[in-house]
Amino acid sequence: MRKLPPLNALRAFEAVARLGSAQKASKELHVTHGAVSRHVKQLEHWLGITLFDRSQRNLKLNTNGNNYIQTISAALDLIHEGTNNIQNVKTSNMLGIATTHSFASKWLTEQLSNFYKQYSDVEVWLSLDQQQINFNHTNIDIAIRMGKGPWPEYHCIPLMQDKLITVCSPLLLKQSIKLDSPKDLAKHTLLHDQDPNICWNLWFKENNVLNINPSKGPRFSSADILLRAAMSGQGIALVSEKLAAQDINEGRLIQPFSGAVNLGNYHWLVIAKNKLENINVKKFLIWIDNLTYK
Repeated sequence: MRKLPPLNALRAFEAVARLGSAQKASKELHVTHGAVSRHVKQLEHWLGITLFDRSQRNLKLNTNGNNYIQTISAALDLIHEGTNNIQNVKTSNMLGIATTHSFASKWLTEQLSNFYKQYSDVEVWLSLDQQQINFNHTNIDIAIRMGKGPWPEYHCIPLMQDKLITVCSPLLLKQSIKLDSPKDLAKHTLLHDQDPNICWNLWFKENNVLNINPSKGPRFSSADILLRAAMSGQGIALVSEKLAAQDINEGRLIQPFSGAVNLGNYHWLVIAKNKLENINVKKFLIWIDNLTYK
């Protein structure tokens, strides 16, 4: 059986030796300064020798450390290369897409059935993430985000422009409280998306509606929850036209008024520039460019 020191201790030692300080090593390894120091001391204890000459300001490799780093650096490089190779085999047919839960559930997943028919060899992995994507530390190839792009550090393609519309349950129209004109909204509960860009005040202004408090009513953390609240008859919601389209087409929601607001924002395909040659990214971009419903 091979007698090997702990891998984390080796990684900490290699990082300190290469970067010249435990502080820099801790940032690269995403651990605390103290954890790096403990791992290095653990390795020295395991080997029974010291690897550094220590001073108050820095760590300097001694003769033992210099000899050892030359030996293990090549071994760690081989481990890194072997790991990357096996991961590339495992994920070569995968396409990682990050987007919001609402966009995935209300638009993207329905469209992907067509993608699978054309590219059955590609496995799509959806990451439902509200945060900014770090392409360098994830398996994400494409992110779909709404906003006022493009962002210069990425390759950005406008996917679709969206509008805000009013929706409610058909059952709401059968209630005694009338909803014949926009001014009747004052008598109903307004449902809000917590996204500050989706604001009733914009719709009121666009449709010349006065004397209604644009901030009254409950708020919801995502568009799909907001749409569910509207479907259950809790009130009238202001929502993305694209995200509400399926529920409107299938009769679960109606538009009480035809007025819409163009935000000027797009849903963007956001791609790290080093991912543009990825064959699965290319397939996805060809497919979505030919998509008839955008």
